[in-house]
Amino acid sequence: MKLRHIVMLAIFFCLAAVYSASAYEAEIKKMSATMAEKIAVTKKAKIAVVDFTDLQGDVTELGRFIAEEFSVALVNNSTGKGFKVVDRTHLKSIIKENKLSEKGLIDTARKLSKFAGVDALITGTLTSVGDRVRIIVKILDISTAETVDAISGYIASTDTVKNLLATNIIFRQGILIEPKEGNTGQSPRQSVQTVKAGGFLFQPVEGKFSDGNLILSFLTISPEKDKKIRIWINKKSRIIDYEGNEYGAIKGKIGSTEHISVENTVYYKEKNSVEKIIVAGVPLKSSIIFENIPPEIAGIALFEIHCDDFTVQLRDFPLSK
Repeated sequence: MKLRHIVMLAIFFCLAAVYSASAYEAEIKKMSATMAEKIAVTKKAKIAVVDFTDLQGDVTELGRFIAEEFSVALVNNSTGKGFKVVDRTHLKSIIKENKLSEKGLIDTARKLSKFAGVDALITGTLTSVGDRVRIIVKILDISTAETVDAISGYIASTDTVKNLLATNIIFRQGILIEPKEGNTGQSPRQSVQTVKAGGFLFQPVEGKFSDGNLILSFLTISPEKDKKIRIWINKKSRIIDYEGNEYGAIKGKIGSTEHISVENTVYYKEKNSVEKIIVAGVPLKSSIIFENIPPEIAGIALFEIHCDDFTVQLRDFPLSK
């Protein structure tokens, strides 16, 4: 009897997996068919599908995967519609050979028009909304840089989809910091990656000096559900530069909510932390401020964000000079 139950459970999970895969494939095929009709109306002859991004313009593995699937489905729906789809492998070769940047979308698009005869780009954004991922796909006219048309749809947010959505996010504002003359500090050699901790995603934005203070900004994202986060200020959240100097935070901010660090008070705990409910799938900009940081600092080796029951470590944090 137990063996029978095990077999039945195995069959159930296999069918569930097949259903999830079929559901997302059906949605992609449906969206590509609609998009093919819209492209035909625009009279564009050559289309290129670029990697899909999140709302901040960053590319995830899910973005690459969905773009590839959409490109293939679009090819199958292009017959008789008067347009062709550039193979994505060939597209990347053109970008590499001509030293184009995939981040400068408009500039790259115009250069693609010159080197590959591309008339329009297909771009897309992916946003986690509860138990689904919303997909918005647009047709971008290369000559005018305007959105010609757009469609939208949803796919189920399975474990696989969630993992792809949180993997290999490319930081769009990553800055390579070169050491100043006479400074022995090390420089970061790659962009900072998004970190997952405590059920949240932490995505670096930038570090910049303002009024003698150093402000480190980042996005806080709760992928699955509305969730409260508390960030501790003072010496609990800290930075360490490339020369080993450590600095404690003096102020923290999550969205519009902020607190200043105040020691030796009755309300020490409350005054030295800031908390906020993060809405599922909606990025919220946060920042932590540090004082007395020398402007000639080579860079941030470690930015440590101390929360209630976990600590986030963002390494090689980008710093604007």
